[in-house]
Amino acid sequence: MEDFKMTEWSQEKEKKILQKYRFTLTSRILRILLLCAVIYGLYILSVSIIFEKTRPDRKHIYNSLIALEWQQPNIKGQYSGSSAELTPLLTQKFSYPLVKQVGKENVMVGEVSLDKKIFNTSSSMKMNLTSKSSSSSSSLKLTNEFDKFSFNLPEDPRTGKSTSSQINNGVWKTLEKLPEGTVAELAFSTTTFMKPKMLTKMLEPYDVEVVWMPIYTGEFKSFDPFPTGEGSVNLTIYDSFGLTGGLKVSDDFSKIWVGQNLTQVSVIDSQRLMLENMEQLLDNEKKSYIEDFLGLSHLQERHDYLKKNGFQAYGAVVTGPTKNLLMLKDIEGISNQKLGDIELWNWYNDW
Repeated sequence: MEDFKMTEWSQEKEKKILQKYRFTLTSRILRILLLCAVIYGLYILSVSIIFEKTRPDRKHIYNSLIALEWQQPNIKGQYSGSSAELTPLLTQKFSYPLVKQVGKENVMVGEVSLDKKIFNTSSSMKMNLTSKSSSSSSSLKLTNEFDKFSFNLPEDPRTGKSTSSQINNGVWKTLEKLPEGTVAELAFSTTTFMKPKMLTKMLEPYDVEVVWMPIYTGEFKSFDPFPTGEGSVNLTIYDSFGLTGGLKVSDDFSKIWVGQNLTQVSVIDSQRLMLENMEQLLDNEKKSYIEDFLGLSHLQERHDYLKKNGFQAYGAVVTGPTKNLLMLKDIEGISNQKLGDIELWNWYNDW
């Protein structure tokens, strides 16, 4: 029988074994970390390449621009064409400035920030306003509606009874006191529903720019708007849907065309563009995308009502020289006037 001689155990041998074990473990950990880094790098590279080729952010940016114009009187986004920031979790982050037209020029009023996540319900579209008249930080879906222009329906759609008031909020007195060298924005409601083309014709002699019109889209008939203000003489819509000059986009969302302000000539095209953009959203996007991300409530009902009944305006946001705006007080059938931002003269180049 063969005898085995046991090797004596020593602290030095124990130390060598532990060092070897630590070295082996460290090497394995480093190799795993290196492999993870390579995989992560390849993942980021692949995602970036696919993102740059497909540019899904362009669609989201365009859709946010039209949603903004429909819901915010005389506030528009100025998108420069830069791409969104893409996070490892595939969240697309992008922002662009917000402007409003006062006179002939655009005035910076804030910024909109968008986080488009994989799930629409987790996505957000937030607006930070810094203008003199509307200082707030809010979501487009939860905007403090009292910080923006509101409009009165000329009649209660449920009863057909007249609801308009003649409140002017001291606007005419304020305009009388303003100096000649100023321009401003003014919102008002009308005491009857009007075709947008007829409303632009009514305003044409006064040399003002029509930048936005609240459009009746079936409130209280097809759906109940929220929030509203109901009184004995008025029915105020705080989440009005509005007609603007309109936006048009190429098939790949790489080019955006901006329509001119509302005139007798352009208003029909603006109505067509609004319906086309509505249909593009309804045909291609989920309800959660339209409502949770873009904050567009009752879009299907609004579209169907407009297609069936046509466009009816019940007010406008206009801008121009303050003395031109003052002359609007002679027009019969406008009410609930509200004065917006005021700027130094920028109406004519030769001033």
